[in-house]
Amino acid sequence: MKNRDRWITIAFLVFILVIPLVTVVRDLLSSREEHTLTDEEQAVLEQNGTITNNTAVNGAQDKAEQDAASKETGFARLQKSINHFTDGLFGRTKLIGFNTELTSLLTGGTYIESTQTLMGKNNMFFYKTELDGHPIWDYMGINHFTEEEMAAIAANLAATREHLAARNIEFYTMCIPNKEIIYAENMPDTIARVNEVSRGEQLSNYLNENTDLVFVYPKEALMANKDKAQLYYITDSHSNQIGAFVNMQEFFRTVYGTHAEMDSVRFRTDATDYSGDLVMMAGLSDKYKLDTVYVFEPDSADEAQYHDQVLLYVGDSFGGFLSQICKGYYKEVYWEDARDFQYSMLDRYEPDVVIWERAERYCEVFREPILIK
Repeated sequence: MKNRDRWITIAFLVFILVIPLVTVVRDLLSSREEHTLTDEEQAVLEQNGTITNNTAVNGAQDKAEQDAASKETGFARLQKSINHFTDGLFGRTKLIGFNTELTSLLTGGTYIESTQTLMGKNNMFFYKTELDGHPIWDYMGINHFTEEEMAAIAANLAATREHLAARNIEFYTMCIPNKEIIYAENMPDTIARVNEVSRGEQLSNYLNENTDLVFVYPKEALMANKDKAQLYYITDSHSNQIGAFVNMQEFFRTVYGTHAEMDSVRFRTDATDYSGDLVMMAGLSDKYKLDTVYVFEPDSADEAQYHDQVLLYVGDSFGGFLSQICKGYYKEVYWEDARDFQYSMLDRYEPDVVIWERAERYCEVFREPILIK
């Protein structure tokens, strides 16, 4: 018995010491090499529209990170270094996958253990992070805005519209509902909704009732079409390109008074075994290759909806697909990440139209005057 316990202790110590040691050695050997995404990570980001391939954006992001780093406290830098080290632990993905698989096995496939991914019904996965917005809080309806907060957002959007109008630029705003809102029937029963009006819908109602701003929150359009086609990926936090098409058609209906149905355009199928960002974070990419990748064909767009204008789309990762849809309807389309937007981009692109988009879990940032010099 004693020998067995001794060997178990030795094996445990080797396990917890060898992994950090291998990580350090690997990092030392690769310290002079530029970090690149794995093929799997690259494919996931490309499919859900989170890669811009824009050197200007990447340069701005690098500068922003350098500026932020120069302002960090010693403790913050230490914490960041620890997080970076643990994120890069040797075999981390395999260990996450093993833990996830184990909890799934022990619960009969009804639950997985993950800090960022929530397994719902019908093998649908949801984003449960608290470090990248609060999508679960949005779903539960427990993080509503105050009247003062919504008034501040309204004032900023109105000031932005006025500022851009002085440059002969049309300005519109979009807020894309979280996946949890549209596919609530697939959320686990253990997560109760306190209020079925989410923060994004609350803000949309307030702006529509109290201002003349164009604020597109396409929940109703998505709900009306979700039985006709899959609009969000099963294994990813993003909408697919069919969902993006529905979102943009709701924008066109609101702004221009035109509308097209899904079956009036073409989507080609690029893959039928796609695994998205949520299962990748849970270490389950190999097990859950469930999604079909649809790609919008711009030449199938109705010419009656075409606008001979330059569009600048300022948004988040959802903007990748949304801006792709727009390429069938505008003369030129540019997409920039809102976090890296610089005012000089207005001079560079000379847009006729600016759409500022954020996913619902980020909608508080509409208070930030990023489009005003």
